[in-house]
Amino acid sequence: MRKQLLSVFSIISVITSVDFTGANLYCQASERSDTVPVFLPSVNVVSGESLKTLTSSTPYQKIDAERIKLTGITDISDAMNRLPGVNIRDYGGAGGLKTVSVRGLGAGHTAVVYDGVALSDCQSGQIDLSRYSLDNVSAISLYSGDNDDIFMPAKAAASASSIYISSFTAPSPADKSLHLNARMRTGSFGFYNPFLRISKGFGKYSFSFNTEFVHADNDYTFKLRNGKYVTNEKRQNSNMNSWHGELNYRLRLAPASGLNAKLYYYDNSRRLPGPVVYYVTKTDERMRDRNFFGQIQFKGKVADKFSILSTAKFNWATSHYRDFDQRYASGVLDNYYIQREAYFTGALLFTPTSNLSLDYSADWAWNNLSSNTADNIRPLRYTVLQSVAAKYVFWRATAMGRLLYSLYFNDAKDGDAGKNQSRFSPMVSVSVKPFEGIGFYVRGGYKNIFRLPTFNEAYYDNYGSINLDPETTDQFNLGITYQAPSVSWMPELSITCDGYLNHVKNKIVAVPYNLFLWRMTNLGKVRVYGVDLTLNSTFRLARRHALALVGSYSFQRAEPRTSPETSDWMKQVAYIPRNSGSFSLSWLNPWVDVAIHSTGMDDRYTTNNNLPETRIPGFFETGVSLSRKFMLKKSSIEVRGDLINIFNTQYEIVARYPMPGRSWKLAFEYNL
Repeated sequence: MRKQLLSVFSIISVITSVDFTGANLYCQASERSDTVPVFLPSVNVVSGESLKTLTSSTPYQKIDAERIKLTGITDISDAMNRLPGVNIRDYGGAGGLKTVSVRGLGAGHTAVVYDGVALSDCQSGQIDLSRYSLDNVSAISLYSGDNDDIFMPAKAAASASSIYISSFTAPSPADKSLHLNARMRTGSFGFYNPFLRISKGFGKYSFSFNTEFVHADNDYTFKLRNGKYVTNEKRQNSNMNSWHGELNYRLRLAPASGLNAKLYYYDNSRRLPGPVVYYVTKTDERMRDRNFFGQIQFKGKVADKFSILSTAKFNWATSHYRDFDQRYASGVLDNYYIQREAYFTGALLFTPTSNLSLDYSADWAWNNLSSNTADNIRPLRYTVLQSVAAKYVFWRATAMGRLLYSLYFNDAKDGDAGKNQSRFSPMVSVSVKPFEGIGFYVRGGYKNIFRLPTFNEAYYDNYGSINLDPETTDQFNLGITYQAPSVSWMPELSITCDGYLNHVKNKIVAVPYNLFLWRMTNLGKVRVYGVDLTLNSTFRLARRHALALVGSYSFQRAEPRTSPETSDWMKQVAYIPRNSGSFSLSWLNPWVDVAIHSTGMDDRYTTNNNLPETRIPGFFETGVSLSRKFMLKKSSIEVRGDLINIFNTQYEIVARYPMPGRSWKLAFEYNL
């Protein structure tokens, strides 16, 4: 029965897949980027960046703060699950690790760019998105392949896909009003989450400060199945206390030039519940993660046809892991790791004509890692990236090309270092509008990029290998986008469909060296092909009433293709579903806005061999959100309630890490 339901869900997702972008409900009045806002009485229908989704030469999706509220999104991982081609590794609960893989390539191939500067983790190569507050996010954007904007740091182009997180930074310096956003959220499993943001402009400069605290017991119940026996268990050793704060500064130097600076600190102390093994659900593992970074960025015109972008950043991060167990001689395993990064970038944009833009970007970075473990050889890495890019608009077409040159120098203070690496990486994309007056576009692109081995893969004790080569990917994309003419009862209907093919060479995998020792090695070749679909539709029901249907559907086939003699030949890569999707239906009205939303995926496997005993069943999770805003003189109060997983679906995203069942959240927000 479950397989039949999942098949029906996949078919419905294809037919009604929707990608809703922008603020509230969007009515495209024309094909210009400065389209005119349209307003229904008491129901805002506003044009936004949905046009870029259609005209971009590379697949591009965006979720902004208004869409987050409108569609009932509850956290960062929920937001990412609404995007096509995205798979989340979620270990469960409010404090569970959350990493993103795009189009089957793995989290290490996904760059995360926060307020214009790429985040880094030289130890694991994966960015934990749970560290960033959804309350402070103004927009989340996803580029599958290269970025359509050429004026950016070279590092932002050095990954197969990129996630851009834009926060509510300092306001315009000319805005001298005091802005205050205070929110209190509480919910199931001992969850409470106060948030505060204050901002103000002072004529030529402005400041903003935000802070957030999260506490969660995460003691949710789950069902443990052992053959014909089913017992009700409770997650243990899973509570967390997390705090983060940001200070932003903005200086206006000229009408088209400015300087932005940010200080960020994050501190999370949590207990790690570990995987559920039959009737052994309690562990005594603890982790404390801390992260500080400071960055300053200048962007502006320096001459009539020249603009520059310059950034400097310092990053410090530490992880302290403790496992209290009597099997250790001292009664505890106590490990800590410290990362440091210094990063500088500069970009020069030259626009000789209105149709042609040229960019040169150069980055330099230094990373090192130290720890108290036996394998602490204190590795370090110097990175030099250079990018030359061009964008040309002609007829009804846009073409973009980029050549990235990467240099990596590896060293170690107390041991042997990994191999130095250098690569040229070409990228090209084009978007064409074949018919004048019709919102139909065809786009295609190619990107070659590689992923360097992380410090864990190269140096981890009795596991890493310093002889690893980078994973190399070749990405091909061909897609179409369409926007129908606006009519009174349906202000907007837009569709995107992208097919892709990815080839991965020198896949880094762990293989047994003997019965007791595993080693990282370059063994694999992987082929990934699939289709991403979105559809965005807005319906005007009556005066002061509107519906927005939002969703996405993805098909992914990820096949190991190292050798026909291997047991995983042309099976499905571990943890990648073939079918996944999401949708939401929102009703805007004068009383209480309502959003019903669902996400789901079909079966996955924990290994590439796809053995029956390694199968993780698919799932379909549904929630509902109710919200109402009350306007005061110069401020507003908003109340929102969420019922999550209303059918109490029991499922796992990562094997043996059960996800929460039915839960609720209640939020009160004040805006000045």
